[in-house]
Amino acid sequence: MKITKMGLTKISILTAMMLLNTGCAFGLFGDKPQTKLTPTKLTQKTTKPMPISSVQNPSLMSIAPECSDDLNAQNSCQKSPIKAQELKPKKVVTQMGEEVHKLESIQGQKITIVERPTGYVFPEFKNKIVILEMFGKNCSHCLKEMPIMNKLRQQYSNNLEIVALQVEGKMSPLQANALIRRHKISYPIISGSTATNLQYHVQNTYGWTGVLPFIMLIKNGVTEFTYKGQVSYDEINSDIRSLLR
Repeated sequence: MKITKMGLTKISILTAMMLLNTGCAFGLFGDKPQTKLTPTKLTQKTTKPMPISSVQNPSLMSIAPECSDDLNAQNSCQKSPIKAQELKPKKVVTQMGEEVHKLESIQGQKITIVERPTGYVFPEFKNKIVILEMFGKNCSHCLKEMPIMNKLRQQYSNNLEIVALQVEGKMSPLQANALIRRHKISYPIISGSTATNLQYHVQNTYGWTGVLPFIMLIKNGVTEFTYKGQVSYDEINSDIRSLLR
């Protein structure tokens, strides 16, 4: 059967449309097939933290990892930023105008966090490196990181403390205790609803956009490393070792 040039063109167009409708067009147009997205960790190592307004390219700070395997919660690896109207009146302020956050863990431990231009001071944990973590109870990547936190705390029990803020909605005492037992959490957990001012300060100072987990590695009042998204044991362990030398 003789096929005209115009007929060939029509056949080509129909073939392309069929391929598009079946999701196979990547072979025709050179695009790669769509794959399941996994979170991308952005590690920012800073010895002198600067307010987000002073970062040369603040648009890079807004990149958040894709949470493709959340647990029964929509976009559970990203929380909404704290708004100014959510802040609570400052109870204690230093002579330099820095806020003192008087907090209490779910386990009943008193924890004080003092703002500093370069990081935070933890009076109850003098001479220790402190991991300050923002996590969510439904964030799958946060849950995967809990064994790493437990391992690090056990490994560096004399030199390291971990303070975790559960910032993804409120938990009842029953839910909190169940979370602690299920994941064998050995470090203090603070309800994020009692630490909105602290979260707001982290947002404005370190460019935290709500991505979970978000970790800060602090020594002597200086935030040495920050990690956006899930971090491996090898990486954070290497950074802790570098601070102990």
